[in-house]
Amino acid sequence: MSVEQATEQPPRLLAFIDEDPTCGPPLEVEPLPRERAEVLARTLKGLSDPTRLQILSVLLAAPDGEACVCDLTPLLGLAQSTVSQHMKVLSDAGLVTRRKRGTWAWYAVAPERREVLNSLIWGVQEQ
Repeated sequence: MSVEQATEQPPRLLAFIDEDPTCGPPLEVEPLPRERAEVLARTLKGLSDPTRLQILSVLLAAPDGEACVCDLTPLLGLAQSTVSQHMKVLSDAGLVTRRKRGTWAWYAVAPERREVLNSLIWGVQEQ
């Protein structure tokens, strides 16, 4: 027996709901461009480790604005290879620059990142 025969009325169809009524109107914004998001993710990855933040703090506070891996290892209590690996991540993230002097690499905070890193790490802005 059909619904019509059982109820003597035609079946009622549920209204088609285009959108979830609990959700607001569509957002009219653009997401961060993918290329910029990838750059930002690399930068944040570089910052997402306590040792790397300590390294950046040393570089920001260094009298000449730079330090050698040989200076960082005793300060951090880490092996040269461990510090070098952290420096590679910071370099890949564009947070530090590297100069070779003799057998050692000297690092400095990238000039274009200095102000934001000072603000982030020390809570101050450079004048």
